[in-house]
Amino acid sequence: MTRDGWELVKVCITALIAIIVVLSCYLYRSKLHIARLEDSLSLAQAKVQDLRKIEEINNRQKVEISRLNDEAERLKNKIEDLEKLSKQVQALAEKALGIDLSYKRSQRSYSSRGRDTSLEEIRKKIDKLDNTVEIQKDSLNQVRSQLEILYEWRYSVPSGKPVPGHISSGFGYRRRSFHTGIDIRSNIGTSVKATANGIVSYAGWKGGYGFTVIVRHNFGFSTLYAHLSKISVNIGKRVERGDIIGYTGMTGYTTGPHLHYEVRINDKPVDPKDFL
Repeated sequence: MTRDGWELVKVCITALIAIIVVLSCYLYRSKLHIARLEDSLSLAQAKVQDLRKIEEINNRQKVEISRLNDEAERLKNKIEDLEKLSKQVQALAEKALGIDLSYKRSQRSYSSRGRDTSLEEIRKKIDKLDNTVEIQKDSLNQVRSQLEILYEWRYSVPSGKPVPGHISSGFGYRRRSFHTGIDIRSNIGTSVKATANGIVSYAGWKGGYGFTVIVRHNFGFSTLYAHLSKISVNIGKRVERGDIIGYTGMTGYTTGPHLHYEVRINDKPVDPKDFL
């Protein structure tokens, strides 16, 4: 090989070495860049995982918040029902006891303590309030049941005179017969009022009693109003104490205008004076 040929070979080898060195440097820099990209990708993937976890937590919180809102709304309705029940019990107590139980609520203000409350704490508070409402509801229902019995007793037991006037004949034996009620003198046409709440079980002519009304009350009580000139109720009608059931007269066996009034317990006559 000539000298010129060797020179050409040297030049080619030198150029090849230079190219190899350049390519090596480029590949090294590429590897470093790829490594940095891989690190960035790993960080990005980690952030994506964190974001997914945060999104899952947010979604769970949204579901929990929605559930808490539903429970809070349900609790609000229960509290409103409890308030209505409380007013009903108060009204019933006033009727049953004959006293005024009205009162004014004190307006309370609650200041914020300036701290965050977790959803778990809110849920526990709602559960506690719900349990308290249920306990109060049960207590009020028990009180209402007792008051209803007391109310029925108070207004089902005969009380007072059915008509104003002087008692001309009392309960018990007189001459040869037993007088099963009392006679109250009253002018013809005077309003006769029921002495207790009940249902009219008889309204019409009843032999020597003349025009008669019988009212059945709770707890075995009944009252009888006889010698009426006019009847203003029908059988089956519910009457309350003070309702007009007829007007005084002198029908049947009587010597003058008056009202014959009887009180019976389990259909057995008792002295009406004990209920005046």
